[in-house]
Amino acid sequence: MLLAVMFAGMARHANAQIPGQNPDWPCAQRLIPTLEPGSYWAGPPVPRGTDWRDNEEIFNLASTIVDRDTNDADALAKLNAYADTIPQDKRATAYPFLFGALVDQTNDERGILIQRIEQLGHRQNEMAALITKISNQADADPPTAPGHEDLVGKRDFDMRVYREAQFTMRYACEAPANMERRLGAFARALASKLTAK
Repeated sequence: MLLAVMFAGMARHANAQIPGQNPDWPCAQRLIPTLEPGSYWAGPPVPRGTDWRDNEEIFNLASTIVDRDTNDADALAKLNAYADTIPQDKRATAYPFLFGALVDQTNDERGILIQRIEQLGHRQNEMAALITKISNQADADPPTAPGHEDLVGKRDFDMRVYREAQFTMRYACEAPANMERRLGAFARALASKLTAK
């Protein structure tokens, strides 16, 4: 009975939301669905609607820098190396264009990640409900009832799967915020070079 109550509570907790928060968002961290350049960039206006994807060099650079497999130090090194190739008199145009590409690429990758986290949250809610159901049935049956041992075994297995997925979710929930943090670091790196002589 205690397990059923515990997992029912987990399902309810997963659905308890911050006011105004997406009800499908399972993380404690507040969801910001789309990142805006103005939240990170105080330099010259970032052009929006510019199809930077047609510029092969910028496309490849933005894809590599934003990729979560590229560690922070390497991402900043690549960004700085490219930024240093831009003449001072071109930076006020080139840097906002590049930063717009980084924002768009970050939003693209975060969007996919956010969908996966929401899907994992749905699966966890379904698993918590199933564990509650199995626990209630196991509690209702006497230990000598046919199939009781199998039912308890399934409940225990499902609980292990649930706990492992919860660990994965805690890690996954940090990723969107890490991408926001990285975007801020990219903005600061470019901004510092705008006025550098």
